[in-house]
Amino acid sequence: MKNENILRGMLESDEQFIWQVTGSVRDWKYNPINWILVICTLGMYLWALYLYRSYHYYVLTSSRFIIISGILGRRVDEIELFRIIDSKTIQSLIDRWANLGTIIISSTDMTGVAVMKKIPDPHLVRDSLRQAYTRARNSRGTVVLEQS
Repeated sequence: MKNENILRGMLESDEQFIWQVTGSVRDWKYNPINWILVICTLGMYLWALYLYRSYHYYVLTSSRFIIISGILGRRVDEIELFRIIDSKTIQSLIDRWANLGTIIISSTDMTGVAVMKKIPDPHLVRDSLRQAYTRARNSRGTVVLEQS
């Protein structure tokens, strides 16, 4: 598991690790613009794309959603699951071919909106996230009030 040292210090004793996911570059071969950029930069574009996407980790535990990002520096942000209001998945045609997608998470904390880009199997990831935040809300007795 990547970021094991960071997570070891963050997880509480009663908190369970559920999953960790990162962005994928398997969509690059479907887009002709990416081919041109890879050829023109002698592969450096693909390497930079891989680094950018793989150094954004998303971790789900039984009580928090944790975002860890950064190549040289490190930024860690977390959202308590009961504070998540909604989530949605967006897929372009190329993303559908590559089975990737963007997951957008809305919350009531200072993070506001979290965007998970180019995630493999986005519908499965979003569904497990939705189950986790629904479970967290129910266990705390939290009710989300709709705004009109």
